[in-house]
Amino acid sequence: MKRLVAILSAFALCLPVFAQNEPSTFESDETQQVSQSLTLEQCKSLAVQNNAKIRNAELDIEAAELTKKGVFTKYFPQVSIKGGAFKATDPLLDMDMNNVDIDFGNLAMNNVFTTLYNVYGPYIDANVNVKGLDDGIVGGVMAVQPVFVGGRIVNGNKLAGLGVEAAKLQTEMARNETDLKTEELYWTIISLQEKQKIIKSVNQLLDTLYRDASGAVDAGVIHRNDLLKVTLKQSEMKSNELKLNNGIRLAKSALCQHIGISYDENMVLSDTIGEIPNPSVYRADHTEAIKGRIEYQLLDLSTDAERLKKKLLVGEALPQIAIGAGYTCNTLMDKFKTNGLVFATLSIPISDWWEKSYDIKKQELNCTKAENQRRDLDEQMLLQMQMAWNDLDESYSQVLIAQQTAETAEENLKLATDNYSAGMVSMSDVLEAQTLLQQAQSQLADSKVDYMIKLTKYKQMTRQ
Repeated sequence: MKRLVAILSAFALCLPVFAQNEPSTFESDETQQVSQSLTLEQCKSLAVQNNAKIRNAELDIEAAELTKKGVFTKYFPQVSIKGGAFKATDPLLDMDMNNVDIDFGNLAMNNVFTTLYNVYGPYIDANVNVKGLDDGIVGGVMAVQPVFVGGRIVNGNKLAGLGVEAAKLQTEMARNETDLKTEELYWTIISLQEKQKIIKSVNQLLDTLYRDASGAVDAGVIHRNDLLKVTLKQSEMKSNELKLNNGIRLAKSALCQHIGISYDENMVLSDTIGEIPNPSVYRADHTEAIKGRIEYQLLDLSTDAERLKKKLLVGEALPQIAIGAGYTCNTLMDKFKTNGLVFATLSIPISDWWEKSYDIKKQELNCTKAENQRRDLDEQMLLQMQMAWNDLDESYSQVLIAQQTAETAEENLKLATDNYSAGMVSMSDVLEAQTLLQQAQSQLADSKVDYMIKLTKYKQMTRQ
């Protein structure tokens, strides 16, 4: 009871106040129908649909996929359009030209002009002043296709792909955490409801004892003190029942908040714990099971990511080759002119290689750290699975002990009741036997819930 009260008290800190006078209405008839009777699988499904952490994890997947699509565009030519205009206070071009060569585009005219210049050139000032480029408009479109950039495009796309895989694994991990939380809340309510049945059974026994004791007191067979003991025990049960009912309401509120539905005080949980399965059927080979764990796969992705980062750094230090084509237009010479061009570029980093060599060595250290962390966490996960199995096996033993204790306590109460009817024991002995049975049955319910939760943890760890 202390453990359950502690759990419920923690839930109370994050729950809103719910109306107690009448059940809350639901948004749709379908939701209302689901709320009346919920199985564990229905609760898990609702929790996955409505859990904020899972929704955010799914958004992270979308973001990672968009990042991957963005990196994929680097495979295609980079196209840009540029333009500009200017107006200068003085011409940008202002120069004197001597011995101007003039080409009339006609051989005969060229010969005539050459002859005249040779004869009369010394008597003519042949200096020419050229001015221009005082305003103009320029523009063009350019396309550049990378041919080789040190593998950075390929490795960048691989790194983006790892980001998508990591986001998916994180989402699966969030779902597992949500499932486990759902089971804890669900089985806690089932345990409290089992204790309700125990209290109901105790009340029935106390009512029978009270009637028998009242008749015995009236007949002068026993003292009124025995009747008073029964009355005190009934008051104690009423107090326990009140606390238990409040605990159930609080636990249901926590479950409703977790799975994202409106609170319904009349909600019924249809699953029961029933027979506890022997954990040996779930025992797994931990060395093989570790490879399927989400944490193991995330470690693999982390190690691969560090290797790709190293390749990206190496690519920055390698030569880069690109080809391109462009089309330009301008009005620089007071007339509209267009031109096309194709080109190829080669860039070889020289001084940068010195700095990049240190960055590459530093990244090699990060790769080594990732490998060391992976080996360490592998060992920790193996130890974790072994501890989870030990806890599960121990919990199963506790269930068996609790079952045997409950059976013994039930026989003890029956014997005490028969002896009391025969006048061989006092009322105190009967009440003590009843208390022992109540404690044993409550312990059995707690043990079963503890076993079911630990079983879920172990199955998740071993990817069952």
